Amino acid sequence: MIYVISEAEDVTTNYVLEWLLYYKKDFIRRNFQDVSTLNFLELSNDTLDIKIDELRKVEIKKIWHRRARTRFTPLSLRKIPSMYSYLKKEEEILVKSIENILKKDIDYIGSFQKEDENYKIDYLLLAKKVNLKIPDTLVTTSKEKLYLFFDKHASIITKDLRYPIRVNSENFKITSAGTTVITAKMLSEMKNNFAPSLFQERIDKQYEIRIFFFKDKLYPMAILSQNDESTSLDYRNYNNLKPNRNVPVLLPSKIEEKVINFIKSSELNTGSIDLILSTNNEYIFLEVNPQGQFDWVSKNCNYYIEKDIAEYLIN
Repeated sequence: MIYVISEAEDVTTNYVLEWLLYYKKDFIRRNFQDVSTLNFLELSNDTLDIKIDELRKVEIKKIWHRRARTRFTPLSLRKIPSMYSYLKKEEEILVKSIENILKKDIDYIGSFQKEDENYKIDYLLLAKKVNLKIPDTLVTTSKEKLYLFFDKHASIITKDLRYPIRVNSENFKITSAGTTVITAKMLSEMKNNFAPSLFQERIDKQYEIRIFFFKDKLYPMAILSQNDESTSLDYRNYNNLKPNRNVPVLLPSKIEEKVINFIKSSELNTGSIDLILSTNNEYIFLEVNPQGQFDWVSKNCNYYIEKDIAEYLIN
């Protein structure tokens, strides 16, 4: 049996499951919107046993953790914000522990824990360790240190340390901020100290590269974002009227080897890696998303990733 953890609205999960249906393979799908029943997790000096709804360790061959996580807290308790803010933290610790236990006996692809603990600094250090080039990076709360970093580079940018946000003061809406260039005017108007923030040198690029990976297989795609002023800084500043062209790309064997070493060292078995090819012909690591969308990579490059994933799950 194949067990799938996802979200109800995730269409990429649907595409993979359609292939499982085509191959006439049984699976169970549990969405984040559902509530699972934890019958028990029993520990003793002699035994370890878990019963979660329809999930029985002896019956599950593989788990594909595509999106989100399992939830156990009843809906009635989630409607009480003051209580659920505490219960959610308790539940997340439980979910991570169960994930770690299941990984010991089951082929477990994907991870809520890795997604929840997706720390950019850690992965930048790991990329550097496997000899991937990274942008010069500064994390500071000091305007004085930022001025020195600003003077060192022709141009610098800022992005989130972990979660991308933009705060709209009118209705306090938080959305993705992407990447922002820091100007001299912005710097002069900053206070002497501010919240911890990440800054990087701005690197002129030929194009961006999104690599979806599943186990040891890489699916690299070039994003020709430099052809459009609105996306030249960051392709996530989407131009829906004139989308970027996205095409398959071959990585040099040495870069591919370093990327695979990064994946192994990170203990990730699926996700998306962002690189850029600079105008100096250097491949530079930016970040990794431990879940990462793959539908657009598959369709633009005719990779049929969803078919490959389904075939891995059934073999």
